[in-house]
Amino acid sequence: MRIVAGTHKGRAVKSRKGNSTRPTLERVKESLFSIINPYVEGSSFLDLYSGTGNIAFEALSRGAKRAVMIEKDPEALKIIIENVNSLGFEDISRAYKNDTIRAIEILGKKREKFDIIFMDPPYKDEVCTETIKNIEKSGILAEGGIIIAEHHIAEKLHEEIGIYKKIDERDYSIKTISFYSKG
Repeated sequence: MRIVAGTHKGRAVKSRKGNSTRPTLERVKESLFSIINPYVEGSSFLDLYSGTGNIAFEALSRGAKRAVMIEKDPEALKIIIENVNSLGFEDISRAYKNDTIRAIEILGKKREKFDIIFMDPPYKDEVCTETIKNIEKSGILAEGGIIIAEHHIAEKLHEEIGIYKKIDERDYSIKTISFYSKG
C-alpha cells in the first residue's frame, strides 16, 4: 500500500498481515481524494476506525495541516504509530487507542473541530449512523466540514442523519462511500 499523491507520493504505508485490517484500496482512495480535494489543503482531518492510518496519511501528504487517528485495536495502533514515525508525520498527527464513540465524546469535551471526518468501521458492525449521530452530539465537525463514511453496500444510510444531509454517494464493488454535511 502506498501514498498516491502529494509530498509523500509513492511512500509505503505498512499494514498488518492477514485480513483483520481492511485498508481502502488504492483506486477507491484516488477516487475519494479527487472528490474531496477542495477540502483537504490546510484541513484538520479526523480518521475514525483508522486501521493503518492510510487515509489520514494520504490527507497529510496532500496538504492537511493535522490529522488525528482513532483505533481501538492495540496491534493496529502499533502499525499506525510505526507509519507516523517512518513517514515523518510526528509533528502533525496523533494516534489514540480508544473506542470511537468514547473518543468522539472526549474530542467534543476538548472543543476540537475537524474539517473532514472519515470513518471506515468494520463492515459487520453497521455503526455509521450511530457514529454520525455522536459526531453531531459532540459538535466536532467544523462549520462547512464534511463527514465521509465508507461502509458495506448492504448498509444503507439515510439521506439525513440528525442535522447532516447526504451530499453524495459512490459505490465501489462491495463498498459505498457516503458524504454528509450540515443541511
